[in-house]
Amino acid sequence: MEAMPLEFPGPVAENPPHPGNTILLRLLILLLVLLVSFTDAWGAEPIPTSINVDAEGKVLAKPDLAILDLEVETQASQAQAAAGENARRSEGLLQALKKVLGPEDKVQSLSYRLTPLRSYQSKAKPEAITGYQAIHRFKVEVKDLARLGTVMDTAFQNGASRVNGPYWGHSRLEELQRQAAVEAFAKARRLAEALAQAAGVKIKGLLKLTTHQQIHYPRAPGEAYLKAAPAPPTPVEVGEEEIKAHVAAVFEVEP
Repeated sequence: MEAMPLEFPGPVAENPPHPGNTILLRLLILLLVLLVSFTDAWGAEPIPTSINVDAEGKVLAKPDLAILDLEVETQASQAQAAAGENARRSEGLLQALKKVLGPEDKVQSLSYRLTPLRSYQSKAKPEAITGYQAIHRFKVEVKDLARLGTVMDTAFQNGASRVNGPYWGHSRLEELQRQAAVEAFAKARRLAEALAQAAGVKIKGLLKLTTHQQIHYPRAPGEAYLKAAPAPPTPVEVGEEEIKAHVAAVFEVEP
């Protein structure tokens, strides 16, 4: 009797995982990681990424420039008469001003108008022309402020019907505005650093900066009119003007 050979079964081959199951498993793991991260971040305090601050700087200085607005006004029954009288008085005013103005002072014509004067009678009758009015406006720029009162009195005494001003100015205005802006930015920087320290972060850099400037002039005498009676010399006191600069800054911060 022949011996039968023994046969042992080999390892059973496993079915390879389905590609869809592998992708699903990876998505589940990723979702779990995101969920844990979100849970940790939910209870954490938000960290600011920037700080917005506003600040103002100002500089005080006395103006070294004054501007007067003068008017020569005449009226007459005829247009030519009003214009001729206005020309005569305007020329007299200019000649008188040139004698008292300094070498750097200026005078120039701003405008001239000749208009009819009308009188309202009734709805049934049209307006009637009763005469004509001529007005010549001059701009006077005075840099020697010690002469300002004399210039105003000279205008009154030599044909000016109306004096407006003085309106103050400054020859170093750009420099003063720059100083005020620099001071405003320094204040904004100090404020941002204090806020950053309170929030537990540090200033990393400047992201945005905007400025706005303004000037507060001292109150001018305003408007004065020519009077028939002689007046004492006009006193002029030059006060300080306030040049302000406003700064809005955005600073980037880091932990």
